[in-house]
Amino acid sequence: DGDISVINSADDVEDKKTNIIISSRHDSFVHPCPGTNVYRCCNYYVADIMQGCPFDCSYCVLQAYLPHKHIKVTGHIDKVVNSVLASVAEGKRRIGTGELADSLALDHIIPLSKTLVPLANRTPNLQLELKTKSAQISNLLNMSPKNVVIGWSLNPEDVIKIEEPFTATLKRRLEAAKTVVDYGYKVAFHFDPLIFVTDFEKVYGALFEELTNLIPEKSIEFVSISTFRCPPDLMDVIRQRPNPTILTKGDYIKGLDGKIRYFKALRVKMIKFALKSLRKEWKKTFIYFCMEHDSIWQSLQNFDPGHREEFEKLFRFYG
Repeated sequence: DGDISVINSADDVEDKKTNIIISSRHDSFVHPCPGTNVYRCCNYYVADIMQGCPFDCSYCVLQAYLPHKHIKVTGHIDKVVNSVLASVAEGKRRIGTGELADSLALDHIIPLSKTLVPLANRTPNLQLELKTKSAQISNLLNMSPKNVVIGWSLNPEDVIKIEEPFTATLKRRLEAAKTVVDYGYKVAFHFDPLIFVTDFEKVYGALFEELTNLIPEKSIEFVSISTFRCPPDLMDVIRQRPNPTILTKGDYIKGLDGKIRYFKALRVKMIKFALKSLRKEWKKTFIYFCMEHDSIWQSLQNFDPGHREEFEKLFRFYG
């Protein structure tokens, strides 16, 4: 934490992850998740308050998407609030802040949650999700949350060590999840991306068992599952990373959306195992597949969720 620098101008500043730039940008902050028309999208909305991340996950799309390594955060939080309120004025919205940044990794330095959680508490049409690979939850406690979901992206510890540098350990993430549940929050878990490894069912099975034994189903808002995929230019970046990664050892095809994906038979096998494992304890939890083809939904869940507006009605928030 002591290595982070907060700077008001990007001029003549070294472009690295430990520098935070306060930006004067103040255009519209809220927009629909890009998705595609080929794979099922749940009509999630994102608030791009911060761009960049102190973590260094091997598969992170920001490596190919952002033109900078430093972290950029808007100095106009009041305009963020106005943008969120304008969006929910059109109807109910599920809005998250984790598309171009980790929602909580820097919350001890830039405490956006102190504004966003109270905003969600007083805005019935808003369900706020703060998605993270960190254990930074100190600002969340004693807020009496309403319509706030804290989401954790999870992988087995052996995968975290190789593919998710600088993130919180699995143990710390699970402890943080249990703590926020005790403080009244709903939680979500994202197994996205599932990464194919040797003994896949053994290492992921242990994770699913530990999680479902720790977190009561009544506290789960939703769970997402999907497998590793990326744009072709990101795979080029992954191959050039200085440290070894499991991802360069996989066999891939180009999907219907142009992204690099595992072969469909392998994707189905991985997702099916995850779904079956979670269902052992979480019988009624809404589990959805992020950016997967309708045929996989039909095969594993016996229905097609539809696209965007139709899909989003499956979430409890709209019930």
